Amino acid sequence: MIDFDVVKDIYVYSKGIDMRMGMNRIKNILSITFSPVEIIDSVFIFVSRDRKAIKIYYEDIKGSWLLINKVQYYRFQVENIREGEVITKKDLKYLLQGVEILSKREKKISI
Repeated sequence: MIDFDVVKDIYVYSKGIDMRMGMNRIKNILSITFSPVEIIDSVFIFVSRDRKAIKIYYEDIKGSWLLINKVQYYRFQVENIREGEVITKKDLKYLLQGVEILSKREKKISI
């Protein structure tokens, strides 16, 4: 499984994708933007167009993982996440629980 102790970055692609994409197609898409060294030990999250399913791609030196999470009664809240934004492990936990992630938690108050 995913060893979150060694995960470098968690990237979220909030634009809807075709959920029929398999592991090879996702890896090809990632290889356009990222080098093989950057892909290793990074987590990539892809969201479906209707926000009811996500795919999580993870690769380490032993192999690759493609995890799918589908929900029925709510939608994954990714509207406030910019395309390709890096999130924290805590944010990933909140995303999988259905909690909305705010990209800017600390708001500066100007007086």
